[in-house]
Amino acid sequence: MSFLKVGDRAAGAIKSGGTTRRAAKMVCLDLDHPDIEQFVTWKADEEKKVAALIAAGYPADFNGEAYATVSGQNSNNSVRVPTRFIDAVERDGDWQLTRRTDGKVAKTVRARDLWRRIAEAAWQCADPGLQFDTTINEWHTCPEAGPINASNPCSEYMFLDDTACNLASLNLLKFMDVETGAFDIEAYRHAVRLWTVVLEISVLMAQFPSEPIARLSYDFRTLGLGYANLGTVLMPSACRTIPTPPAPTPAPSPRS
Repeated sequence: MSFLKVGDRAAGAIKSGGTTRRAAKMVCLDLDHPDIEQFVTWKADEEKKVAALIAAGYPADFNGEAYATVSGQNSNNSVRVPTRFIDAVERDGDWQLTRRTDGKVAKTVRARDLWRRIAEAAWQCADPGLQFDTTINEWHTCPEAGPINASNPCSEYMFLDDTACNLASLNLLKFMDVETGAFDIEAYRHAVRLWTVVLEISVLMAQFPSEPIARLSYDFRTLGLGYANLGTVLMPSACRTIPTPPAPTPAPSPRS
């Protein structure tokens, strides 16, 4: 946990050095790590301090002094959940936390108690997230190249360590006639093909922070093309499909 606090401060310094956007940092911990109990409540406990500082008069905005004073606010925290833990929760079994130095059991906890702590912390502050390690690696497209240990902070990209994913998105509203609700499928398909080529070219043009990341990016050519404004596209369509309710029938005049 002490090393995570150092990394959190470093990410905060990067954020304050050039932009107000929070640093993009993912922290993912094995569910059988000896520090897991402290990790899952880390952000929730720190936000209790934030609440106390705000009550004392400090600004409540995310870039204010209250949040800057506490730790854990510059990363997305997740736990790596194997299927055997879910099995232990279902049968109300025990869960062993093991030391990373020699593999011996450091502590045995009730699986359902740990699961409840994860759920309550996520309810309080939205962290930790869940990464279902067994399922993720069962669906791995390149398993011989190594395991998937974590995702990027937004979790849309899951692949090997020391890789990068060049991302872009298409604005769906640009392909829609807002008057008729028609969506130009052919134009969208053309844009997908075009921007896939652009992203492929960007791999060659990009600069990477280390040689291993550059090499694996060249080897696997990981690209990501998403979309934006999905909600804007769907909402007008939904409104057009809802029939207009009939006008209410006026109440009869009372007899004199």
